Amino acid sequence: MTSKKLSKILKALADENRRLILWFLQKRELCVCELEQLLPISQSTISIHLRMLSDLDLVDSYKEGRWVIYQKICNQDALVTNILKSIYCAMDLTGQYQNQLEKLKTICKDNLC
Repeated sequence: MTSKKLSKILKALADENRRLILWFLQKRELCVCELEQLLPISQSTISIHLRMLSDLDLVDSYKEGRWVIYQKICNQDALVTNILKSIYCAMDLTGQYQNQLEKLKTICKDNLC
């Protein structure tokens, strides 16, 4: 991995909403309408964040009927994997996002879109 790409990834991770998107996606695959229920931002802003994360090879997507499903990318550079694991661990430990985590367990795209 080049230092330029690492810098772009670290800049992307500086945004709380992008960190939350990645944290949710490491828990399970989600569509934009599900993410919209979990984040205090609009669907279009979520799509912009997802595009950036996709361009950095941090998330991937596939079509499932009328939905585009987003998922984490498992085969990443070891350095990026370790950075993300550290971030996820910190987010899990703080308890700050417990409400969103509980909501994640109940939302379903079939009931939203």
